Amino acid sequence: MKSCSSELGIFTSALGILTLSFVISLPAKAAIGCETGTINNYSNGSLATCILSHDINLQISNSRTGGSNFSCKAKSYIFFDEKGQLKSCQLAEEIKIIQGNSVETCPAEYRIDIAIAQDGSLAIDCHRY
Repeated sequence: MKSCSSELGIFTSALGILTLSFVISLPAKAAIGCETGTINNYSNGSLATCILSHDINLQISNSRTGGSNFSCKAKSYIFFDEKGQLKSCQLAEEIKIIQGNSVETCPAEYRIDIAIAQDGSLAIDCHRY
């Protein structure tokens, strides 16, 4: 006879792949594969953090600035706010960040932090992990 906790473990494992929609200022859709046992949720049920089971390519768009494409690295944490908006992840691939007239290269393995600036544009901060 299987125990309830055993069945819960199988159910939790089946929930390892989540579908998220970022609908407020950062609309994007992505299937998020999380390592078993690493999923942390906010009290409202939205995903707070998890460790990615595989690299994930994300496209985050903003009506003011267009969009940004990047790949978050497997076996590293991904972070969201309580509204389901992406906050941070470790990059699997290098990206170019264009802010005003400047272009910054953010190398693979670095962490990006994403916020919405007061003017409604995406603010992406790159720093060494």
